[in-house]
Amino acid sequence: MRRAIAAALAGAVLVLTGCVAIPDSGPVREGVVDMSEQEDGLVFLAQEPEDGATQEEIIVGFLSAGISPDDGFSIAREFLTETEAQQWRPGANVIVRAGPPEVSFGSETEATAVVSAISEVSGTGALQRPAGDRALEFLMQREDGEWRIADAPDGIVLSSFHFAELFRAHSLHWLTPDGTRAVPEVRWFERTATTAASRIIDALLAGPSTWLSPAVATAAAAEARRVGEPQVEGTRMTVTIDFTQVQQMGAVSLQPLATQLALSLRTVGVREVVVQVEARDGLSASSADAPPLDVGSVDQRPLVLDGTSLRSLGAGASTIDDVGPRLQAIGATSYTVGAEGGVAHTGSTAVWIEAGADPVVISADTASVPTVDDSGWVVLQERAVPQRLLAWRDGERAELQLPPSPDRIAALELSRDGSRLAVVTVGGDSSQVVVVAIVRDAEGRPVSLGEPYRLPLLDGAAIDVTWSSPTQIAVLATGGDQAQIVMHVVGGDSEQLPAPGVPVRSLVGGSEGISTLRALGDDGSLLALRGRVWTAADDLGPITLIATQQ
Repeated sequence: MRRAIAAALAGAVLVLTGCVAIPDSGPVREGVVDMSEQEDGLVFLAQEPEDGATQEEIIVGFLSAGISPDDGFSIAREFLTETEAQQWRPGANVIVRAGPPEVSFGSETEATAVVSAISEVSGTGALQRPAGDRALEFLMQREDGEWRIADAPDGIVLSSFHFAELFRAHSLHWLTPDGTRAVPEVRWFERTATTAASRIIDALLAGPSTWLSPAVATAAAAEARRVGEPQVEGTRMTVTIDFTQVQQMGAVSLQPLATQLALSLRTVGVREVVVQVEARDGLSASSADAPPLDVGSVDQRPLVLDGTSLRSLGAGASTIDDVGPRLQAIGATSYTVGAEGGVAHTGSTAVWIEAGADPVVISADTASVPTVDDSGWVVLQERAVPQRLLAWRDGERAELQLPPSPDRIAALELSRDGSRLAVVTVGGDSSQVVVVAIVRDAEGRPVSLGEPYRLPLLDGAAIDVTWSSPTQIAVLATGGDQAQIVMHVVGGDSEQLPAPGVPVRSLVGGSEGISTLRALGDDGSLLALRGRVWTAADDLGPITLIATQQ
């Protein structure tokens, strides 16, 4: 006979019909909030198992106890048998749930908890968004007269509220294959100040996520491991690595590894990292001695086409000579510019334009606005061949096969490091945003696309996409009677931005997130988000386009 209860996370139990559920609303019953450690945010204390608790209550209490990570999740382990408490690995993963888990029993000792997963975070902090429910299996056993869990799934389950309070986003930094640029990847780790640095170091040594790994490099050896805890003096951290690092990658790898670690540890206050090798005196390197990496920053001043002048706005404004008249002459509606030149779009034709040279038509059959990396490789889609992308540079062409999909590509844009491509497709009344790795050969030529990393679905038909920082993507869509703009963190959360209030035809991002996002109104106005209101730039007449700077 199925028996079920609904319990608050603190352990308060109500007998109900149906399945065991943990509510997310109603009176506050989710444990004691310890305000003594404000630097790490709220601290939640789960309730320990009560004498005589039923199997249902033990399972619910165990799932609830994931809110208390202190002492290696010691409270959660009290719900387990002595043997299972030693074997259970809470750091294996985190399931972030939508709504309460539901627990049903197949027998007195066998139970299943069904969780509707919003996202899942791996043991190295990488976030994915699985679809559908997750079934967690439990095996119960009596120990010293009390019910305990003899077999529990590794990892913990948290509501979205508790996940937001207990975890913090950090960016690990990989390298482009030529070692000149940093490529960030968002990971999630507990806010606990004493463990965050070690978790970041271990995750970086473990390597990039599968979807990103074909496009990036790392100075960490595949089998290298941290030895002991990092040592901190002010903002300088010393990290000890085992000798495997030198065996597999050579001593020359220590400095770029120190640089990767220093960039990845900035969010915990580290400014310099010294990497040393275990039991090898003098075998070390500091990030302070390394050449700087390009982290994807661009001029934050908007670059606009004002009449025949392509110029930046703001203090120290400058004009790109010779390009503005060419853009105006061909009727360009967009322009993406890098160090080698830029690609313009007229609505159907992609044209390569650079100062001092004649324009070159790349394709007269483009389906959406093309994009370009800083080395001059243009990526676009042609209407005649919707299942591939075209990569072009100086007349050389390469094809990039797309995975089969009935949906139409509405917009695409390369990240400034050239390693990732944001692609937005439209199907019906919704849009899908994915990010794919750009796989290149030794000469930097794009040769293929990686597996898609999916971001949340967006209501409405998308018409534009832009990178607004190295880890953030803004998407412009039409829905209802006005435009909507959504900001996605690749590997993180999404945020609906305030509606512009006027028709908008394109977006352009800087490299500092929302503060450098710009929108182009249908009336030629330049809009920026100030607080929660989009405001048009003063003393600026109608402009034709805002250029994307790579």
